[in-house]
Amino acid sequence: MKNRRMEKKTILKYLLAVLACTGFAAAARAALQDAVPGEDRQTTIRVYPRESAGKIKPVNGGNLAPPLEDEEMPGCNLREAFAGMHIPITRLHDAPLENPGMRLVDLPLIFANPEADAEDPDNYYFAQTDDYIANCIACGTEVYYRLGTSIEHSVNKYFVHPPEDVRKWVDVASNVIRHYTEGKWNGFRYDIRYWEIWNEPDLGPKMWTGTLQQFNDFYAQAATELKKRFPHLKFGGPGHCAFGEQAVRDFAGNCARHKAPLDFYSFHYYSPTDTELLQMAVDARRYLDECGYPETEIHLNEWHYNPYGGALWNMGPAEQNEAIRFMRGLESAAFLNTVMIGWQDTPLDKGFYYTVTTTRWGVFENRTPVKTYYGMKAFGELTAYPERVRTETDGMPAGSRVLAGTDSLGNLAILAACWKSGPREFTLDIDGIGKFARTEVFLLDETHDLSRVFETGRTAGPLKIGTVSDSGVILIRLSKND
Repeated sequence: MKNRRMEKKTILKYLLAVLACTGFAAAARAALQDAVPGEDRQTTIRVYPRESAGKIKPVNGGNLAPPLEDEEMPGCNLREAFAGMHIPITRLHDAPLENPGMRLVDLPLIFANPEADAEDPDNYYFAQTDDYIANCIACGTEVYYRLGTSIEHSVNKYFVHPPEDVRKWVDVASNVIRHYTEGKWNGFRYDIRYWEIWNEPDLGPKMWTGTLQQFNDFYAQAATELKKRFPHLKFGGPGHCAFGEQAVRDFAGNCARHKAPLDFYSFHYYSPTDTELLQMAVDARRYLDECGYPETEIHLNEWHYNPYGGALWNMGPAEQNEAIRFMRGLESAAFLNTVMIGWQDTPLDKGFYYTVTTTRWGVFENRTPVKTYYGMKAFGELTAYPERVRTETDGMPAGSRVLAGTDSLGNLAILAACWKSGPREFTLDIDGIGKFARTEVFLLDETHDLSRVFETGRTAGPLKIGTVSDSGVILIRLSKND
Protein backbone atom coordinates (compact mmCIF):
# COMPACT_ATOMS: atom_id res chain seq x y z
CA MET A 1 0.00 0.00 0.00
CA LYS A 2 3.03 2.29 0.08
CA ASN A 3 2.04 3.86 -3.24
CA ARG A 4 -1.21 4.89 -1.55
CA ARG A 5 0.48 6.55 1.38
CA MET A 6 2.02 10.01 1.49
CA GLU A 7 4.75 9.87 -1.13
CA LYS A 8 6.57 13.03 -0.17
CA LYS A 9 9.31 12.88 2.44
CA THR A 10 8.79 14.81 5.63
CA ILE A 11 9.33 18.43 4.74
CA LEU A 12 8.14 20.06 7.92
CA LYS A 13 7.53 18.55 11.30
CA TYR A 14 4.05 20.09 11.11
CA LEU A 15 1.58 20.02 8.24
CA LEU A 16 0.38 23.49 9.20
CA ALA A 17 1.99 26.89 9.63
CA VAL A 18 -0.42 29.57 10.64
CA LEU A 19 -1.43 33.15 10.73
CA ALA A 20 -0.07 36.31 12.24
CA CYS A 21 3.53 35.18 12.73
CA THR A 22 5.21 36.02 9.44
CA GLY A 23 8.06 33.71 10.37
CA PHE A 24 5.72 30.70 10.36
CA ALA A 25 4.06 31.81 7.15
CA ALA A 26 7.39 32.37 5.42
CA ALA A 27 8.64 28.94 6.53
CA ALA A 28 5.52 27.30 5.13
CA ARG A 29 5.93 29.07 1.81
CA ALA A 30 9.57 28.05 1.58
CA ALA A 31 8.74 24.42 2.32
CA LEU A 32 5.94 24.55 -0.21
CA GLN A 33 8.26 25.78 -2.90
CA ASP A 34 10.75 23.03 -2.10
CA ALA A 35 8.02 20.40 -2.20
CA VAL A 36 6.41 21.38 -5.49
CA PRO A 37 8.63 23.82 -7.36
CA GLY A 38 6.96 25.74 -10.15
CA GLU A 39 3.43 24.61 -9.32
CA ASP A 40 0.58 26.97 -8.47
CA ARG A 41 -0.66 25.90 -5.06
CA GLN A 42 -2.46 29.09 -3.98
CA THR A 43 -6.02 28.88 -2.65
CA THR A 44 -8.12 31.74 -1.29
CA ILE A 45 -11.09 31.10 1.01
CA ARG A 46 -13.44 33.97 1.82
CA VAL A 47 -15.85 33.57 4.74
CA TYR A 48 -18.82 35.85 5.43
CA PRO A 49 -20.05 35.10 8.99
CA ARG A 50 -23.00 37.49 8.75
CA GLU A 51 -24.42 35.99 5.53
CA SER A 52 -26.58 32.93 6.18
CA ALA A 53 -26.50 30.03 3.74
CA GLY A 54 -29.11 27.89 5.52
CA LYS A 55 -28.53 25.08 8.00
CA ILE A 56 -25.63 22.66 8.11
CA LYS A 57 -27.02 19.18 7.55
CA PRO A 58 -25.75 16.70 10.18
CA VAL A 59 -25.03 13.94 7.67
CA ASN A 60 -22.41 12.45 10.00
CA GLY A 61 -24.53 9.56 11.25
CA GLY A 62 -22.98 6.16 11.79
CA ASN A 63 -23.53 2.43 11.96
CA LEU A 64 -23.31 0.65 15.33
CA ALA A 65 -22.90 1.81 18.90
CA PRO A 66 -20.21 1.19 21.54
CA PRO A 67 -20.05 -2.60 21.90
CA LEU A 68 -21.11 -4.29 25.10
CA GLU A 69 -18.45 -6.94 24.58
CA ASP A 70 -15.46 -6.53 26.95
CA GLU A 71 -16.65 -3.18 28.30
CA GLU A 72 -15.19 -3.93 31.72
CA MET A 73 -11.75 -4.74 30.35
CA PRO A 74 -9.13 -1.96 30.76
CA GLY A 75 -9.30 0.52 27.87
CA CYS A 76 -12.24 -1.24 26.19
CA ASN A 77 -15.13 1.03 27.18
CA LEU A 78 -15.66 3.26 24.15
CA ARG A 79 -18.58 5.35 25.34
CA GLU A 80 -16.59 8.53 26.01
CA ALA A 81 -14.68 8.28 22.74
CA PHE A 82 -17.87 7.53 20.83
CA ALA A 83 -19.65 10.53 22.36
CA GLY A 84 -16.67 12.67 21.33
CA MET A 85 -17.53 12.19 17.65
CA HIS A 86 -20.94 13.86 18.12
CA ILE A 87 -22.70 11.23 16.00
CA PRO A 88 -26.28 12.53 15.58
CA ILE A 89 -27.93 9.20 14.73
CA THR A 90 -26.81 5.56 14.89
CA ARG A 91 -28.09 2.71 12.73
CA LEU A 92 -28.31 -0.62 14.54
CA HIS A 93 -27.37 -3.06 11.78
CA ASP A 94 -24.91 -5.94 12.26
CA ALA A 95 -24.78 -5.34 16.02
CA PRO A 96 -24.50 -9.09 16.85
CA LEU A 97 -21.37 -9.36 14.68
CA GLU A 98 -19.53 -6.93 16.95
CA ASN A 99 -20.92 -8.51 20.12
CA PRO A 100 -20.32 -12.27 19.77
CA GLY A 101 -22.68 -14.48 21.70
CA MET A 102 -25.15 -11.70 22.41
CA ARG A 103 -28.78 -11.59 21.30
CA LEU A 104 -28.98 -8.03 20.04
CA VAL A 105 -31.32 -6.00 17.84
CA ASP A 106 -32.16 -8.68 15.22
CA LEU A 107 -35.76 -9.88 15.37
CA PRO A 108 -34.81 -13.60 15.28
CA LEU A 109 -32.55 -13.05 18.30
CA ILE A 110 -35.13 -11.12 20.30
CA PHE A 111 -38.00 -13.46 19.34
CA ALA A 112 -36.14 -16.72 18.86
CA ASN A 113 -38.95 -19.24 18.31
CA PRO A 114 -41.02 -18.37 15.25
CA GLU A 115 -43.70 -20.85 16.38
CA ALA A 116 -44.18 -19.12 19.75
CA ASP A 117 -47.02 -16.81 20.73
CA ALA A 118 -46.10 -13.31 19.58
CA GLU A 119 -48.20 -11.76 22.37
CA ASP A 120 -46.49 -13.55 25.25
CA PRO A 121 -43.69 -11.41 26.76
CA ASP A 122 -41.89 -14.54 27.96
CA ASN A 123 -41.07 -15.32 24.33
CA TYR A 124 -38.98 -12.16 23.93
CA TYR A 125 -35.43 -11.43 25.08
CA PHE A 126 -34.80 -7.69 25.37
CA ALA A 127 -32.12 -7.38 28.07
CA GLN A 128 -29.00 -6.96 25.94
CA THR A 129 -30.69 -4.77 23.34
CA ASP A 130 -32.00 -2.64 26.21
CA ASP A 131 -28.42 -2.05 27.35
CA TYR A 132 -27.15 -1.46 23.82
CA ILE A 133 -29.76 1.20 23.10
CA ALA A 134 -29.19 2.75 26.54
CA ASN A 135 -25.54 3.19 25.51
CA CYS A 136 -26.68 5.08 22.42
CA ILE A 137 -28.93 7.39 24.38
CA ALA A 138 -26.23 8.04 27.00
CA CYS A 139 -23.78 8.94 24.21
CA GLY A 140 -26.19 11.52 22.81
CA THR A 141 -27.05 9.74 19.56
CA GLU A 142 -30.49 9.08 18.15
CA VAL A 143 -31.35 5.44 17.35
CA TYR A 144 -32.20 4.24 13.84
CA TYR A 145 -33.53 0.70 14.22
CA ARG A 146 -33.17 -1.87 11.45
CA LEU A 147 -35.98 -4.43 11.63
CA GLY A 148 -34.74 -7.75 10.30
CA THR A 149 -31.45 -9.58 10.66
CA SER A 150 -27.71 -9.15 10.24
CA ILE A 151 -25.73 -10.32 7.23
CA GLU A 152 -24.88 -14.05 7.11
CA HIS A 153 -21.48 -14.99 5.72
CA SER A 154 -21.93 -18.64 6.73
CA VAL A 155 -22.35 -21.43 4.16
CA ASN A 156 -25.79 -22.25 5.51
CA LYS A 157 -28.30 -19.44 5.95
CA TYR A 158 -30.47 -19.25 9.03
CA PHE A 159 -32.46 -16.03 9.33
CA VAL A 160 -32.37 -14.34 5.91
CA HIS A 161 -35.27 -16.22 4.36
CA PRO A 162 -38.53 -14.48 3.40
CA PRO A 163 -40.88 -14.55 6.41
CA GLU A 164 -43.39 -17.37 6.04
CA ASP A 165 -46.01 -15.46 7.99
CA VAL A 166 -45.72 -11.75 7.23
CA ARG A 167 -48.53 -10.85 9.59
CA LYS A 168 -46.73 -12.51 12.49
CA TRP A 169 -43.46 -10.83 11.48
CA VAL A 170 -45.29 -7.52 11.71
CA ASP A 171 -46.73 -8.46 15.13
CA VAL A 172 -43.24 -9.24 16.44
CA ALA A 173 -41.82 -6.02 14.97
CA SER A 174 -44.73 -4.08 16.48
CA ASN A 175 -44.02 -5.44 19.95
CA VAL A 176 -40.35 -4.48 19.62
CA ILE A 177 -41.41 -0.98 18.59
CA ARG A 178 -43.83 -0.74 21.50
CA HIS A 179 -41.21 -1.98 23.95
CA TYR A 180 -38.83 0.83 22.98
CA THR A 181 -41.27 3.66 22.29
CA GLU A 182 -44.38 2.96 24.38
CA GLY A 183 -42.95 1.28 27.47
CA LYS A 184 -44.55 -2.09 26.76
CA TRP A 185 -43.38 -5.03 28.89
CA ASN A 186 -41.27 -2.96 31.26
CA GLY A 187 -39.86 -1.07 28.30
CA PHE A 188 -38.96 2.50 27.39
CA ARG A 189 -40.34 5.64 25.82
CA TYR A 190 -37.45 6.54 23.60
CA ASP A 191 -37.94 8.88 20.68
CA ILE A 192 -36.93 6.36 18.00
CA ARG A 193 -38.41 7.76 14.81
CA TYR A 194 -36.80 5.68 12.05
CA TRP A 195 -37.56 1.98 11.54
CA GLU A 196 -35.87 0.39 8.53
CA ILE A 197 -37.39 -2.76 7.05
CA TRP A 198 -34.64 -5.24 6.20
CA ASN A 199 -31.20 -4.66 4.69
CA GLU A 200 -29.65 -5.34 1.27
CA PRO A 201 -32.24 -7.71 -0.23
CA ASP A 202 -30.41 -7.32 -3.56
CA LEU A 203 -27.21 -8.82 -2.12
CA GLY A 204 -28.56 -12.33 -2.61
CA PRO A 205 -28.53 -15.21 -0.13
CA LYS A 206 -26.31 -13.42 2.38
CA MET A 207 -29.32 -11.18 3.14
CA TRP A 208 -32.38 -12.49 1.27
CA THR A 209 -32.91 -15.95 -0.22
CA GLY A 210 -36.05 -15.04 -2.15
CA THR A 211 -36.48 -12.99 -5.31
CA LEU A 212 -36.42 -9.21 -5.37
CA GLN A 213 -40.07 -9.13 -6.35
CA GLN A 214 -40.85 -11.25 -3.29
CA PHE A 215 -38.98 -8.75 -1.16
CA ASN A 216 -40.67 -5.73 -2.72
CA ASP A 217 -44.07 -7.31 -2.02
CA PHE A 218 -43.02 -8.19 1.53
CA TYR A 219 -41.91 -4.61 2.16
CA ALA A 220 -45.16 -3.19 0.80
CA GLN A 221 -47.24 -5.44 3.05
CA ALA A 222 -45.13 -4.94 6.17
CA ALA A 223 -44.72 -1.16 5.79
CA THR A 224 -48.42 -0.64 5.13
CA GLU A 225 -49.45 -2.51 8.28
CA LEU A 226 -46.77 -0.95 10.48
CA LYS A 227 -47.70 2.54 9.33
CA LYS A 228 -51.34 1.88 10.22
CA ARG A 229 -50.29 0.88 13.73
CA PHE A 230 -47.70 3.65 14.17
CA PRO A 231 -48.65 6.57 11.90
CA HIS A 232 -46.34 8.93 13.81
CA LEU A 233 -43.21 6.86 13.07
CA LYS A 234 -41.18 6.66 9.86
CA PHE A 235 -40.82 3.40 7.94
CA GLY A 236 -38.60 2.79 4.95
CA GLY A 237 -35.85 0.76 3.41
CA PRO A 238 -34.62 -1.41 1.93
CA GLY A 239 -30.88 -0.61 2.22
CA HIS A 240 -30.09 -1.50 -1.39
CA CYS A 241 -26.44 -2.52 -1.68
CA ALA A 242 -26.25 -1.70 -5.39
CA PHE A 243 -27.70 1.72 -6.14
CA GLY A 244 -29.12 2.14 -9.61
CA GLU A 245 -32.10 3.50 -11.49
CA GLN A 246 -33.71 0.13 -12.09
CA ALA A 247 -33.42 -0.94 -8.46
CA VAL A 248 -34.97 2.28 -7.20
CA ARG A 249 -37.76 2.29 -9.77
CA ASP A 250 -38.64 -1.37 -9.21
CA PHE A 251 -38.81 -0.90 -5.45
CA ALA A 252 -40.53 2.49 -5.33
CA GLY A 253 -42.79 1.61 -8.25
CA ASN A 254 -43.99 -1.49 -6.43
CA CYS A 255 -44.64 0.63 -3.33
CA ALA A 256 -46.70 3.00 -5.45
CA ARG A 257 -48.77 0.18 -6.97
CA HIS A 258 -49.59 -1.08 -3.47
CA LYS A 259 -50.01 2.46 -2.08
CA ALA A 260 -47.39 1.52 0.51
CA PRO A 261 -45.67 4.15 2.67
CA LEU A 262 -42.06 5.02 1.93
CA ASP A 263 -41.01 7.61 4.47
CA PHE A 264 -37.36 7.12 3.55
CA TYR A 265 -35.42 5.30 0.87
CA SER A 266 -32.09 3.82 1.99
CA PHE A 267 -29.13 2.53 0.00
CA HIS A 268 -25.42 1.74 0.40
CA TYR A 269 -22.26 2.50 -1.51
CA TYR A 270 -18.51 2.10 -0.97
CA SER A 271 -16.95 4.55 -3.39
CA PRO A 272 -13.57 5.57 -4.80
CA THR A 273 -14.78 9.08 -5.69
CA ASP A 274 -16.55 11.91 -3.92
CA THR A 275 -18.50 13.01 -7.00
CA GLU A 276 -20.10 9.59 -7.35
CA LEU A 277 -21.57 9.75 -3.84
CA LEU A 278 -22.86 13.28 -4.43
CA GLN A 279 -24.47 12.40 -7.76
CA MET A 280 -26.26 9.38 -6.29
CA ALA A 281 -28.23 11.64 -3.94
CA VAL A 282 -29.33 13.77 -6.90
CA ASP A 283 -30.31 10.71 -8.95
CA ALA A 284 -32.22 9.11 -6.07
CA ARG A 285 -34.29 12.28 -5.65
CA ARG A 286 -35.22 12.27 -9.33
CA TYR A 287 -36.17 8.59 -9.42
CA LEU A 288 -38.29 8.83 -6.27
CA ASP A 289 -40.05 11.97 -7.50
CA GLU A 290 -40.92 10.28 -10.77
CA CYS A 291 -42.29 7.26 -8.90
CA GLY A 292 -44.64 9.47 -6.89
CA TYR A 293 -42.60 9.89 -3.69
CA PRO A 294 -41.42 13.53 -3.68
CA GLU A 295 -41.48 13.72 0.14
CA THR A 296 -39.49 10.54 0.76
CA GLU A 297 -36.23 11.16 2.59
CA ILE A 298 -32.98 9.90 1.07
CA HIS A 299 -30.63 8.00 3.38
CA LEU A 300 -27.22 6.70 2.34
CA ASN A 301 -27.02 4.54 5.44
CA GLU A 302 -23.85 2.60 4.68
CA TRP A 303 -20.91 4.28 3.00
CA HIS A 304 -17.14 4.23 3.13
CA TYR A 305 -14.11 5.17 1.07
CA ASN A 306 -13.03 2.34 -1.25
CA PRO A 307 -10.29 3.37 -3.70
CA TYR A 308 -9.95 -0.23 -4.88
CA GLY A 309 -13.46 -0.67 -6.26
CA GLY A 310 -14.58 -4.22 -6.99
CA ALA A 311 -11.00 -5.50 -6.82
CA LEU A 312 -11.19 -5.27 -3.03
CA TRP A 313 -13.55 -8.24 -2.82
CA ASN A 314 -11.20 -10.47 -4.80
CA MET A 315 -8.10 -9.85 -2.69
CA GLY A 316 -6.58 -12.49 -0.46
CA PRO A 317 -7.04 -12.07 3.31
CA ALA A 318 -3.66 -10.46 4.00
CA GLU A 319 -3.88 -8.05 1.07
CA GLN A 320 -7.47 -7.14 1.88
CA ASN A 321 -6.66 -6.49 5.53
CA GLU A 322 -3.88 -4.12 4.49
CA ALA A 323 -6.22 -2.39 2.03
CA ILE A 324 -8.87 -1.89 4.69
CA ARG A 325 -6.24 -0.60 7.11
CA PHE A 326 -5.32 2.02 4.50
CA MET A 327 -9.02 2.85 4.16
CA ARG A 328 -9.04 3.83 7.84
CA GLY A 329 -6.15 6.25 7.35
CA LEU A 330 -5.60 9.93 6.62
CA GLU A 331 -6.72 9.86 2.99
CA SER A 332 -10.01 8.30 4.06
CA ALA A 333 -10.42 10.84 6.88
CA ALA A 334 -10.10 13.68 4.38
CA PHE A 335 -12.42 11.88 1.95
CA LEU A 336 -15.24 11.45 4.43
CA ASN A 337 -15.10 15.14 5.27
CA THR A 338 -15.10 16.37 1.68
CA VAL A 339 -18.06 14.07 0.96
CA MET A 340 -20.08 15.28 3.95
CA ILE A 341 -19.33 18.88 3.00
CA GLY A 342 -20.39 18.17 -0.58
CA TRP A 343 -23.65 16.60 0.58
CA GLN A 344 -24.72 19.98 1.95
CA ASP A 345 -25.69 20.99 -1.57
CA THR A 346 -27.48 17.75 -2.56
CA PRO A 347 -30.90 16.31 -1.69
CA LEU A 348 -29.39 13.76 0.73
CA ASP A 349 -31.14 13.89 4.10
CA LYS A 350 -29.00 11.51 6.17
CA GLY A 351 -25.67 9.75 5.87
CA PHE A 352 -24.42 6.85 8.02
CA TYR A 353 -20.73 5.94 7.94
CA TYR A 354 -20.01 2.19 8.14
CA THR A 355 -18.87 1.83 10.87
CA VAL A 356 -18.10 4.22 13.71
CA THR A 357 -16.99 1.48 16.09
CA THR A 358 -14.47 -1.38 16.25
CA THR A 359 -15.28 -3.46 13.16
CA ARG A 360 -12.63 -3.88 10.46
CA TRP A 361 -14.48 -1.06 8.63
CA GLY A 362 -14.57 1.03 11.79
CA VAL A 363 -12.78 4.02 13.27
CA PHE A 364 -10.99 2.12 16.02
CA GLU A 365 -8.25 -0.49 15.80
CA ASN A 366 -7.76 -2.55 18.98
CA ARG A 367 -10.08 -0.05 20.68
CA THR A 368 -7.71 2.79 19.73
CA PRO A 369 -8.96 5.65 17.53
CA VAL A 370 -7.50 5.80 14.01
CA LYS A 371 -7.41 8.70 11.55
CA THR A 372 -10.99 8.23 10.40
CA TYR A 373 -12.13 8.60 14.00
CA TYR A 374 -10.62 12.07 14.07
CA GLY A 375 -12.12 12.79 10.66
CA MET A 376 -15.59 12.01 12.02
CA LYS A 377 -14.81 14.05 15.13
CA ALA A 378 -13.84 17.08 13.03
CA PHE A 379 -17.17 17.18 11.22
CA GLY A 380 -19.01 16.42 14.45
CA GLU A 381 -17.44 19.45 16.10
CA LEU A 382 -18.45 21.64 13.19
CA THR A 383 -22.11 20.66 13.70
CA ALA A 384 -22.04 22.62 16.96
CA TYR A 385 -22.10 25.67 14.63
CA PRO A 386 -25.33 24.82 12.78
CA GLU A 387 -25.97 28.09 10.94
CA ARG A 388 -24.18 27.73 7.64
CA VAL A 389 -22.55 30.90 6.33
CA ARG A 390 -21.50 31.86 2.84
CA THR A 391 -18.04 30.99 1.61
CA GLU A 392 -16.21 31.60 -1.65
CA THR A 393 -13.05 29.96 -2.93
CA ASP A 394 -10.48 30.66 -5.63
CA GLY A 395 -8.06 27.95 -6.64
CA MET A 396 -9.64 25.18 -4.57
CA PRO A 397 -8.55 21.87 -6.11
CA ALA A 398 -11.02 19.14 -7.08
CA GLY A 399 -11.77 16.89 -4.13
CA SER A 400 -11.24 19.63 -1.54
CA ARG A 401 -14.06 21.62 0.04
CA VAL A 402 -14.77 24.09 2.80
CA LEU A 403 -17.77 24.57 5.09
CA ALA A 404 -18.34 27.24 7.72
CA GLY A 405 -20.99 27.87 10.35
CA THR A 406 -21.86 29.98 13.36
CA ASP A 407 -23.55 29.16 16.65
CA SER A 408 -26.20 31.13 18.55
CA LEU A 409 -23.51 33.33 20.14
CA GLY A 410 -21.96 34.29 16.84
CA ASN A 411 -18.86 32.12 17.21
CA LEU A 412 -17.49 30.80 13.93
CA ALA A 413 -16.02 27.46 12.81
CA ILE A 414 -14.44 26.62 9.46
CA LEU A 415 -13.75 23.10 8.22
CA ALA A 416 -11.45 22.50 5.26
CA ALA A 417 -11.07 19.01 3.80
CA CYS A 418 -8.06 18.55 1.57
CA TRP A 419 -8.43 15.18 -0.19
CA LYS A 420 -5.49 14.24 -2.38
CA SER A 421 -5.01 17.94 -3.10
CA GLY A 422 -1.26 18.02 -2.57
CA PRO A 423 0.61 20.79 -0.73
CA ARG A 424 -1.19 24.13 -0.73
CA GLU A 425 -0.99 27.62 0.65
CA PHE A 426 -4.34 28.90 1.92
CA THR A 427 -5.31 32.50 2.51
CA LEU A 428 -8.47 32.83 4.61
CA ASP A 429 -10.12 36.21 4.30
CA ILE A 430 -12.73 36.29 7.08
CA ASP A 431 -15.12 39.22 7.03
CA GLY A 432 -15.01 40.96 10.41
CA ILE A 433 -12.20 38.83 11.79
CA GLY A 434 -11.23 41.64 14.15
CA LYS A 435 -14.44 41.04 16.13
CA PHE A 436 -13.26 37.61 17.25
CA ALA A 437 -11.23 37.58 20.46
CA ARG A 438 -9.64 34.16 19.97
CA THR A 439 -8.61 31.98 17.04
CA GLU A 440 -7.67 28.29 17.31
CA VAL A 441 -6.43 25.99 14.56
CA PHE A 442 -6.71 22.20 14.80
CA LEU A 443 -4.97 19.79 12.47
CA LEU A 444 -5.46 16.23 11.31
CA ASP A 445 -2.43 14.92 9.46
CA GLU A 446 0.16 12.15 9.75
CA THR A 447 1.49 13.47 13.05
CA HIS A 448 -1.55 15.30 14.49
CA ASP A 449 -4.88 13.83 15.54
CA LEU A 450 -7.06 16.92 15.30
CA SER A 451 -4.80 18.56 17.87
CA ARG A 452 -4.53 22.30 18.38
CA VAL A 453 -1.44 23.57 16.60
CA PHE A 454 -1.98 27.31 16.88
CA GLU A 455 -3.99 29.88 18.81
CA THR A 456 -3.95 33.63 19.03
CA GLY A 457 -5.95 36.50 20.38
CA ARG A 458 -7.58 39.25 18.38
CA THR A 459 -6.07 39.72 14.91
CA ALA A 460 -6.66 41.73 11.76
CA GLY A 461 -6.02 38.81 9.40
CA PRO A 462 -5.91 37.47 6.81
CA LEU A 463 -5.24 33.97 8.08
CA LYS A 464 -2.37 32.17 6.33
CA ILE A 465 -2.17 28.38 6.37
CA GLY A 466 0.36 26.24 4.55
CA THR A 467 -0.01 22.48 4.06
CA VAL A 468 2.55 20.05 2.67
CA SER A 469 0.75 16.70 2.61
CA ASP A 470 -1.42 15.06 -0.01
CA SER A 471 -4.48 14.91 2.30
CA GLY A 472 -5.51 16.51 5.58
CA VAL A 473 -8.27 18.18 7.57
CA ILE A 474 -8.16 21.65 9.11
CA LEU A 475 -10.65 22.90 11.71
CA ILE A 476 -10.57 26.57 12.74
CA ARG A 477 -12.60 28.01 15.59
CA LEU A 478 -13.04 31.75 16.15
CA SER A 479 -14.65 32.84 19.43
CA LYS A 480 -16.23 36.15 20.34
CA ASN A 481 -14.99 35.87 23.92
CA ASP A 482 -11.60 34.80 25.33
